[in-house]
Amino acid sequence: MNRIIVLRHVESEANKSGVGLGRTDSPATELGLRQLQATVEALSSEPITRVVTSPLSRARHLAEAIADSHGIDAMPNDGLLELDVGELEGVEWPIVRERFGAFLRNWRGNDSVSAPMPGGESLLDVLERAYPVFEALVADPSEGTGLLVTHNFVVKMLVVHALAMPHHAWRRIDTGLAGITSFRIADGIPAVERLNDRHHLNGL
Repeated sequence: MNRIIVLRHVESEANKSGVGLGRTDSPATELGLRQLQATVEALSSEPITRVVTSPLSRARHLAEAIADSHGIDAMPNDGLLELDVGELEGVEWPIVRERFGAFLRNWRGNDSVSAPMPGGESLLDVLERAYPVFEALVADPSEGTGLLVTHNFVVKMLVVHALAMPHHAWRRIDTGLAGITSFRIADGIPAVERLNDRHHLNGL
């Protein structure tokens, strides 16, 4: 493909509540639905020919709306699921700091990518399952733009790996809700064009 867009999902109820969110299928908020519409409109002129999405509704509904506007189907892929946060699912951050101090010390260090969430995945686990989805679009010889609709930690790991950055640099990648990141593909090499672009949301 000529280009690949990586898109984070819209705001969910769990995002609004500020709790740990991984595999819980939290529905979009009213704000999230406005973000969805603004994002569909922003990508309406893009020559999108393939859409692959996380199966979770906060990503899937956005992907389906964009795909429908281009007359194609959105294909769910478990490789794009959010990091499995294990025991941190649904837990508020003050409680995480209280109960999981040892984990947080590892998480804040340079070895954060290999530190598994208590009862869950590590960021390297996420990269191992998500990057092949991105790579498949890079290798696709067809014309057009591919779209991946996914989650916070997936976007971060895709970006650092695609740009050959040290994996622990994931903290340097900002990923706002409904943020658009895009890559131009030349000779099988992705070059970033936009990173976490949220101008289409007009302050939403």
